[in-house]
Amino acid sequence: MIGSLNNAFHFDTLVWHWPIAIYLFVLGVSSGAMCLALAIKHFEQDKSALSKNPLVISAVILAASMVILGLLILIVDLTKPLDFWKVIVYQFSNPQSVMGRGVTLFILYQMAVFAWIIVIFKAEILRFISKFSPRTASNKIMLSILAQLERLDKYLDIALTILSILLGMYTGFLLSALVSYPMLNQPILPLLFLASGISSGIAASVVMAYTLFSANTETFGIALIHRIEKPVVIAEVILLMMLIIGMRFGVHAEQEAINLAVFGSFWAYVFWIGVIGIGIVLPLFLKVVCSDNSQQTKVFMVILPIFTLMGVMSLRMFILYAGQMVVA
Repeated sequence: MIGSLNNAFHFDTLVWHWPIAIYLFVLGVSSGAMCLALAIKHFEQDKSALSKNPLVISAVILAASMVILGLLILIVDLTKPLDFWKVIVYQFSNPQSVMGRGVTLFILYQMAVFAWIIVIFKAEILRFISKFSPRTASNKIMLSILAQLERLDKYLDIALTILSILLGMYTGFLLSALVSYPMLNQPILPLLFLASGISSGIAASVVMAYTLFSANTETFGIALIHRIEKPVVIAEVILLMMLIIGMRFGVHAEQEAINLAVFGSFWAYVFWIGVIGIGIVLPLFLKVVCSDNSQQTKVFMVILPIFTLMGVMSLRMFILYAGQMVVA
């Protein structure tokens, strides 16, 4: 058993290890959480209520912090962490590379996220500033910044929606940089990672909102989540099927890669138990067998998203490791 696990995590063709899977996961959470916050803002008529909405608060915390966490993971994963700034500068000056485009995307995304947070939480920010610097130059500067951002509010929403979607898809494009691996060089991966990232972002936001910010079934956005979660899961299943079927009917290297990944390795168990079983089938099963009253409880609303998060993390690990087992 130990030997089997060792072989699953250490083999000759392995280039990227588990920290990259966590990196891909947290970026997906950020993308999905921001998409949720934007959707809630779109449907909420009372915009002043957004800054008090537990789901919005949770979503923006995750959107801002997960990208930073992802970059910290990359820094720690480097053999020379103190040289990370050199990597950032080099990649930013090399827009032709996937990593270079990613660095540019991170910068634009984080700037847009923080600008969006300032607009949504403007009243709270101004109250905080007025406590420490009433009627000073800094207060006037903040008012001026807020006025400028509010005028661009609609454009900011559109830009952030595009950037969030691109961030979710980027996690799939990043893997395609390993062009010699048939399973990773699939055009369907960006869409699959976007769909699963939206699932994980919504799930993480719900868990945080219920455990830290006293969300309940009356919280605006919960009904919206119930409406969109099923189409997102269906999209994930369809994209997974397209990936598997497409590779099964592909060239010999693709057939070998998908057969080994789904049917002939340790990672096949991760796929069927983690991705399909825990991530998709178990939440659907619990929704069918549990009563409506049970589904309204805090325990149910926290446990179900945790299963989703486990499934999405399993998918990242499965794609990363199983995708590197066969080289064309």
